[in-house]
Amino acid sequence: MRWVWRGLVLVLLLAAGGALWVVSGAGRGPRVEGTLTTSGLAAPVEVLRDAYGIPYVFAQNLPDLIRAQGFVVAQARLFQLEAYRALAEGRLAEAIGERGLASDREMRTVGLRRNAERHAKLLSPAAREFLGWYAQGLNAYIEDHASDHPVELRLAGFRTRPWTLEDMVLILHFAGWSQSVNYRSELVVQQLIDALGPERAAELFPLNHNPDRQAPPAGRLAAAVPLGVGAALGANQGAAWPLPQPGSNNWAIAPPRAASGAAVVVNDPHLDARMLPGIWFPIGLFSPEVRAVGAALPAVPGLIIGRNAEVAFGVTNAYGDSQDLFVEQLVPGQPGHYLDRGRARPFEIRAEVIRVLDADAPGGWRELTHEVHSTVRGPVLDTQPLGSNGDRVLSLRTMAAELPGGDIGLDRLLVARDAAEVDRAAQQMAPFYFNYVFADRAGVIGHRATGAVPVRRSGHGLFPKPPGDEDDWAGSIPADQMPGRLAPARGWVATANHDTRPDGYPFDYSSFFAPSYRYERIAEVLDAARGMNTDAQRALLTDTKNLQAQRLAPVIVAALQGVPEQADLVAILRGWDFRDRADQAAPLIYHQIYQRLAFETFVDELGEPLARAYLQDWYLWQGRFDALAAQPQSPWFDDRRTPPVETLPELIRRAAAGARAELAAKHGADPKAWRWGAEHRLQFDSPLRRTGFGRDWLGRAPQPVDGSGETVMRARYGFMAGYETQFFASMRFVADLADERKALAVLSGGVVERQFHGHQQDQIDTWFAGELLPLWFAKEAVEANAHKRQTLQPP
Repeated sequence: MRWVWRGLVLVLLLAAGGALWVVSGAGRGPRVEGTLTTSGLAAPVEVLRDAYGIPYVFAQNLPDLIRAQGFVVAQARLFQLEAYRALAEGRLAEAIGERGLASDREMRTVGLRRNAERHAKLLSPAAREFLGWYAQGLNAYIEDHASDHPVELRLAGFRTRPWTLEDMVLILHFAGWSQSVNYRSELVVQQLIDALGPERAAELFPLNHNPDRQAPPAGRLAAAVPLGVGAALGANQGAAWPLPQPGSNNWAIAPPRAASGAAVVVNDPHLDARMLPGIWFPIGLFSPEVRAVGAALPAVPGLIIGRNAEVAFGVTNAYGDSQDLFVEQLVPGQPGHYLDRGRARPFEIRAEVIRVLDADAPGGWRELTHEVHSTVRGPVLDTQPLGSNGDRVLSLRTMAAELPGGDIGLDRLLVARDAAEVDRAAQQMAPFYFNYVFADRAGVIGHRATGAVPVRRSGHGLFPKPPGDEDDWAGSIPADQMPGRLAPARGWVATANHDTRPDGYPFDYSSFFAPSYRYERIAEVLDAARGMNTDAQRALLTDTKNLQAQRLAPVIVAALQGVPEQADLVAILRGWDFRDRADQAAPLIYHQIYQRLAFETFVDELGEPLARAYLQDWYLWQGRFDALAAQPQSPWFDDRRTPPVETLPELIRRAAAGARAELAAKHGADPKAWRWGAEHRLQFDSPLRRTGFGRDWLGRAPQPVDGSGETVMRARYGFMAGYETQFFASMRFVADLADERKALAVLSGGVVERQFHGHQQDQIDTWFAGELLPLWFAKEAVEANAHKRQTLQPP
């Protein structure tokens, strides 16, 4: 009977799939041929689509170009657009029920919508106009072509409504929020302080390294205040989101290092793009003012990554610290009040009504009230008092709530004429925290970090701090003094989420960065580069050399040398070339031992819950832990639960024994038969089915994947949570400014979100193969490779 029921379920799934094919996929919609009436246009717009469904938009003026961009994005990604908006404004539970409630509470507490509404009023007329054009295009599709909308919207419970300027700004803020949610790291640091005391906890604070800097940046830490945060508050705040650690690599090489004799820009943003069709939307934009190709984020006009006639540009996450937690003192005997510079103030209280999908409730929804308390600095994370006397709470201050008005830079990128103009455009991008790397046709290359970061009088944003008698935030770092440089003498520039602050940098820009291994590997290759062609760039994008393993694996081998039962592990690791390849055993052995070693090092002092919370935040601990390997007698390696005093070699032997037992239980007793790719895999999912039966069928079954968190070909997994890849190259992009015909790119998915559509996941095989596809830049090339033609016609 079990097999009968499974057969019936399969039949139903096949029937549902066939229906989806007809109403949502290749059988119908989005309509991409013929003429479509499109309100808001001043003149007809032509849209050509290539073999992969990538649209190339030809408009007669700039406003129509951006309107048409909004229209074609809505055609292909309306479900994604509505999901992003619901997530950002805290309306997810309205569509998906209880599962979205934690996220909604966090978004309502932080107040992204309120921040966006405030910011929208302050934008320059040019910025408001640019965003408004795009919203007009979205709305033309939403309102005029409802019969063409994807069925996924109804299946997921999302409802469309017109987009406003405030919605557009909300998505800008949401993108910035997803790049800079480091307040949870501050909570973990506070838990370390509470557990270990300030001095000992400081030994575990992040250790950031810029290989190009001669000395560490000057910094100071305010006195830590024990709060007794414990696991409860951290768990509550972590419930809505996983710890976001998107990454990326980008680099630009000057003409003397390029085979073409022109500057080249390369980029691969590392994001969790497992949900099909992915995050980026590739597009070509052409008008009398603009000739550009690249990739945009849905609901964000223009291009984030790309090239125009004169310049090329790419991004990584810069990790600018735009958030601080403050320790607010409650006023004894005055409920609902806190101290601000010695004066009692009442909390501002607002009631947020959240609708939750509930089939048992009248009308299909129930409502709950989420009460948010705020101080002059920002919202209180949890009203449950903290501290030994129960007289403190934590408030969250964000730059997003205090952004000035002005321009947003995205419109300037489209028409930038040289590297200096890209730099100025980047300096206007206050909501985003990018490292822009760029180049121009004259061969000038450069880098600039974007976003608004506070100037802190305290000198740090590492852990919660009392407000003090003077405002800790003294404005923001001047945009032209954010980390960056133009025309470096070495002939290349690169970023890899590492610490880019130069020697003598005067500001507390951030305390949280990626380890520098990926950057150092890029530097090795680019320093030696002469005549780099596209194949060489592609090889570096997919490079699997693990410099961390190159330094630490010999330490592991030395500790296991002479242990008879580990002789085979020693032989495998000793013969390893330190490349994290899916068809090798050594990477699996190394990563398993490394994780167990880190856990064994800290679990005795921290206890398992705090040790796991600390170790799940890779950027918080990895640089510090790796440096400890050079101190084998460090007290951190002594297990305080046992009478002997352990050193690093003893702990490695313990970690190796545990790793061996775990791997043997899953893969057999012979380590030579183990394979990294047997566990390190990447699976793509349909938004309709992310778990359980049918997941593989609606999405893409797991495939072995090279790389790791420390390789240029990044494939990051969760700490001690298996090796399913979470963060990886969501797109690869190469722009050689000598090539007037095309740029090169590939997505880790496709262009169109609709289930079973031919362009939902048609680039995945190319992505796995490490190959690139053309993004056509010359109009004649677009014409020659057009597979679909459509005219958007004014009413």
